[in-house]
Amino acid sequence: MAQSPDSSAKMTATPQPVATGRSGMSMCMFQAASAAMKGVDATAVLILAETIQDWKPVRDSSANTIVASMSERVLDSARVAGLSIIELEPLENSIADRISLSLIEAVSMDLVGSSDRVVVIYSGFEAGVLDSLSVVRLGEHLEKLKPRELRELETSVPFETLKCVVDVATEIGREGREGKPVGTLIVVGDHRNVLERTRALGFDPFKGYPRRERNIRDSRVREAIKEIAQLDGAIIVSRDGTVEAGCRLIDAPVQGLSLPKGLGTRHWAAAAITAVTKAVAIVVSQSTGTVRLFRDGEVILRVSPMRRARAMKWADQETEPPGPGSKTE
Repeated sequence: MAQSPDSSAKMTATPQPVATGRSGMSMCMFQAASAAMKGVDATAVLILAETIQDWKPVRDSSANTIVASMSERVLDSARVAGLSIIELEPLENSIADRISLSLIEAVSMDLVGSSDRVVVIYSGFEAGVLDSLSVVRLGEHLEKLKPRELRELETSVPFETLKCVVDVATEIGREGREGKPVGTLIVVGDHRNVLERTRALGFDPFKGYPRRERNIRDSRVREAIKEIAQLDGAIIVSRDGTVEAGCRLIDAPVQGLSLPKGLGTRHWAAAAITAVTKAVAIVVSQSTGTVRLFRDGEVILRVSPMRRARAMKWADQETEPPGPGSKTE
């Protein structure tokens, strides 16, 4: 998994020889993982398995072992062996994405702590062969991946959808696009009512694509959203994560709404649309990269990206001084 030099998650890939075949757990690999656990004081071994393995050396060890897979057969075999399992959605994600998603769920399920070290075994070079080992230090960046605040929010949007949208928004806020800061507005949930209160600004980059190719859980769709974020208008996402439309101008009244000083037109639009629908709106500030969540016309959560690093700092909603260009945010 590629990381920035100052990342709070350090991963060192170490290719290991596979002692058994494609369908068997490499004893050498698991021994290396067990040794790494002791060496770095890790609390668990995470195995990203694509095929059914020989779980006996894992089951017989004292290591806290978690198996993550997109295959039901693999998960069933690990469950029968008495191991903790994590079911991954069958999407065409990279190894890095699968590791991140597995860690999100592991923390969510209290299988590991957000500040623990985890040894990860995965197929880094050849599909189906557990040939690589990495040590992951879970630091502050997991607050971005698995914010407890999101689970506690009472919204009509499922947690998984909301989490994906917030993760995309924080990446936009932290990284911008092509070296330039980018502001954007994403409205999630109650999409039919939302669309009735918006109008097209022109070309809709999502129009004409099948629903299965517009789900925000797909890494390709998330990358597309980062590109489209540079365009004017809001991106509309349904409860199930399907991107319904892009480049939409919100036409909802702002009378009676109140926002902290320094927030611009994107924030007012987010407050307005959430005041008249059951949607949740996520706004990325172009001047600061800060991400704010709106519900019922109010800010309910504020996320402050730490630029040039993967770490994310979650903060309570507060007033923020206006930055350059804040009137158009």
